[in-house]
Amino acid sequence: MLDVACGTGLSCIALKQIAKRIVGSDISAAMLAQAERDERIDYLRCPAEALPLASRSFDLLTVSSGLHWFERHAFLAEASRVLRPRGWLVIYDNFFSANLRGNPAFKPWFNSTYLQRFPTPLRDNQPLGDQSARHAGFHLLAQEKYANVVFFDREQLVDYLLTQTNVLAAIQGGDWTLNDARTYLTDEVSPYVPSSEPQAFDFGGPIAYLRKIG
Repeated sequence: MLDVACGTGLSCIALKQIAKRIVGSDISAAMLAQAERDERIDYLRCPAEALPLASRSFDLLTVSSGLHWFERHAFLAEASRVLRPRGWLVIYDNFFSANLRGNPAFKPWFNSTYLQRFPTPLRDNQPLGDQSARHAGFHLLAQEKYANVVFFDREQLVDYLLTQTNVLAAIQGGDWTLNDARTYLTDEVSPYVPSSEPQAFDFGGPIAYLRKIG
């Protein structure tokens, strides 16, 4: 199995339940450096649109929360190339809904104050359609949505928000320092997550199941 845009390897670890051998690829050396090492997983630094891997060498390719950053046509062509005939491509996202269970006031803060301070960077959020899938040599067999819950205490919530591309773009652009962003977010979320008691946040997203034609 090949996991593209694997980041720190969490999605690769999860794939151990169904795969004998796993390759995780990502363009960020810093992310890969944080990945948990495992004898069944090999990590590879490369762009999603140019995979230095043999053709027809994988049964399954997965992408978690990465397609919107890719040059889509180039990636789908590479996915088709490295998959074996009738191989599977599974693309899914896991979004932070900003829904804090038991405190509906958090979501309005997130949608107004947070997103105003840290706007979402441009990305390709167009859904993957059947026509583009077929053009790349895939059948789009099914799509569904799923939901899950993640528990954050205040410090964990701030740490998570600091990993969002909204905040990273502001820091990399020089508008904020990491310390200033951490202090600001800690002050802002304190009324909603006032202690170290973990709170339940809703996550989830779509999953698309594609199969290579031929």
